[in-house]
Amino acid sequence: MNNETEYEAPIAGLGLAGTLKVKNLKVCGDLKLVVSRVKGEFEARDETMEKYVHLVRAVMTQFDECHIDYIPREENVKVDALSKFVSSEVEESSGSVYFRVLKIRSIDIKFVAPIGLGGSWIDPIKAHMQTGWLPNDVMEARKLAVQALRYYLIEGILYKRSYVVPYLKCLRPDEARLALKEVHEGICGQHLGTGPLRTK
Repeated sequence: MNNETEYEAPIAGLGLAGTLKVKNLKVCGDLKLVVSRVKGEFEARDETMEKYVHLVRAVMTQFDECHIDYIPREENVKVDALSKFVSSEVEESSGSVYFRVLKIRSIDIKFVAPIGLGGSWIDPIKAHMQTGWLPNDVMEARKLAVQALRYYLIEGILYKRSYVVPYLKCLRPDEARLALKEVHEGICGQHLGTGPLRTK
């Protein structure tokens, strides 16, 4: 395994834990250098490794409490099992283990607003929920991770959680303008006058 894989594994695991709404988490790693870098005990001198360390730390901020600790390889049986799985043929393990093949490194994922729709407050939240993307700034990353907890993503559509009414569909500015136009034109049925309420 190369060093990049040693960072991709915790990033994927942290993303899964976030999706499961885990609040407190303990991460165990058997590569002391990686654990020490993430904890801030060692400095990453290579630019690529520095980006990975920054990303791991940013993803960790989405939890109320998250610690990373070193565990010797011989004490980590699960890692041995996974390393054997990685080196085996995919067909041999099909159906027994869930896995995802990364097409691009996590540090190379850039947030881009959908073409033709323009930027919207919805885009960063969806990007985080779909791919685990977080801003480079640690405070902004934590803010986005916390904000995303108030939303659901259902079939690619973002909804705000609500405890008293059905989920609220989130609209982009152009979609909101169209919805308001349709309401005011009466597409949703007859509406009462919009003037001030009068009493006799």
